[in-house]
Amino acid sequence: MTATNPPGPPPRTTAGFGGSTADQVLTVVLILLGVGGCAMGSFFGLFSIMASDGCSETCNDTMINIGVAVMVFTPWICWLVFGIWGIVRLARGKLAVLVVVAGGVLAVALYVLGLVLLLATID
Repeated sequence: MTATNPPGPPPRTTAGFGGSTADQVLTVVLILLGVGGCAMGSFFGLFSIMASDGCSETCNDTMINIGVAVMVFTPWICWLVFGIWGIVRLARGKLAVLVVVAGGVLAVALYVLGLVLLLATID
């Protein structure tokens, strides 16, 4: 009897969109644009606290503070988590642009949630 070696792993291919140059370029561009979006979102989130300047005692300060905190911090958290996840997927040769897009959509949704929390308490 002769010993046979098991077949090795299949060769890596970049067929399809994952691992392609377009995916890499789009992912990197979106990650870099995300920095600007996060900076603008945090800037506007900090200045949105002025919406409560005309409040009397009827405004809920806790909800206003939570809304502002969500508007300031969640874009950066989403950018960091989904950016790292996208870079890891790029390094593995998988489709990464959709991960970064999903992070951007989640960041916008959380930003709007923070805005709703802020404006819901202002009379």
